[in-house]
Amino acid sequence: MKLIEDMADQKKHVEAIDLRDVQNDEAQHRIRLSKVGIINLEYPVTIKRSERETDAILKAKMSVDLPEKQKGAHMSRFVEKFEDNFRLPQETMSVENLAKELAMQQLKLHEYAKNALVELKTKRDYKKKVYELSGIYDTRTSLMMVGVKVVGAIACPCSIEITKGLSHNQRATISLELGGSNIEINAEELVEICEKSFSAPVKLTLKRPGERDLVERMHDNPMFVEDVVRKCVHNLKSKFKGKYCRVKCVSQESIHPFDVFAEWSGKL
Repeated sequence: MKLIEDMADQKKHVEAIDLRDVQNDEAQHRIRLSKVGIINLEYPVTIKRSERETDAILKAKMSVDLPEKQKGAHMSRFVEKFEDNFRLPQETMSVENLAKELAMQQLKLHEYAKNALVELKTKRDYKKKVYELSGIYDTRTSLMMVGVKVVGAIACPCSIEITKGLSHNQRATISLELGGSNIEINAEELVEICEKSFSAPVKLTLKRPGERDLVERMHDNPMFVEDVVRKCVHNLKSKFKGKYCRVKCVSQESIHPFDVFAEWSGKL
């Protein structure tokens, strides 16, 4: 009996050694890290807004800051709340509200962290086209951001000038993030503003008359990426004055082996 008890005590001692929390050891190099976490976690949700209900797969990026003394973050803590509430799909009113909820959870779970950042992305359909929707919450700034990524078409003003009417055309993308400490934003309204900022919107299908009309529309409204960003910011200011915003346009150049971009950020 004594032998069995000794063996049991020895096993507990071994388990205690094996289960030592190495993450709490002191770091060899005392350097604070601004972001440590997980990326590319995919998770099913149902987004329930008043106008419609949508099933979606979110791609999550979650991080906290790490003090200079702490060897490592507890990576399992980023996902354990998902398992605790393992209802698939999970329901939420919006991706930005879910991002805030998860960010506040991370601060509680990672007691050594001062800041947490959660970014959630998914794809949604609108008027027979797909756009990227994102929700971001940063506990450091208390900013809740709604983001969209929208594709459009632009024609080059410089080409039209030097050829007297001809132009190379390209597909362009606007990435827009808009937010504040307390927001209620319809993402599809942001999609509309983005589409109106291009030379013309893209179309899923075009018959010959529609293609002619679209090309003519592009050439009647040529734009640099700088023009696209400025027009987008101008249109946003009329509806979202005072909100923090980031707008970036990238053009996939058709006559160059590189892309071009323009970007603006600040208060509208």
